[in-house]
Amino acid sequence: MNNADFWASIRTIIAEGFTPEGLHKLEEYAEDFISGRLVYQRFSPHEQHGCTTGGATNVIASLLAGAETGTDSTTSPTLRDYEMVV
Repeated sequence: MNNADFWASIRTIIAEGFTPEGLHKLEEYAEDFISGRLVYQRFSPHEQHGCTTGGATNVIASLLAGAETGTDSTTSPTLRDYEMVV
């Protein structure tokens, strides 16, 4: 999955009204973020740690907010398989 695909996935989840499938996908992304397989480039390592300390709900809120800012979804580098950078 590349960066554009990742953010398109998040925007689709929002557009579809947070279906059970979309919510499940957000939970998967949160698990990847908390485990370190998904790295949100916008955050420093310290901020990333703080976000994960807030739990899955905090991570999901951060990803949803990131989808609403064009710079996160268009200028970040490519995502890498199971070491994704968003």
